[in-house]
Amino acid sequence: MALSKLLLECPYCYTPLEVNPPDRIHSAFSYDSPLKGSYYGNVIKQELTCRNPQCGKTIEIYWYAPLAYFDRI
Repeated sequence: MALSKLLLECPYCYTPLEVNPPDRIHSAFSYDSPLKGSYYGNVIKQELTCRNPQCGKTIEIYWYAPLAYFDRI
């Protein structure tokens, strides 16, 4: 079963970005590294390049499993 893509935006020029989460566990994302103690397991860093030719900046996305998710299980 394929994971659903998410539609985000470039934090610099707001161009839409279609991204694939790395897996089902790392369901939350941030443009900044999450604070220690706020996630379970590891953080996966993904680097993308904005598709807007006038921007073209590298965008870092941090995928993680938030602790609040595991509190509900």
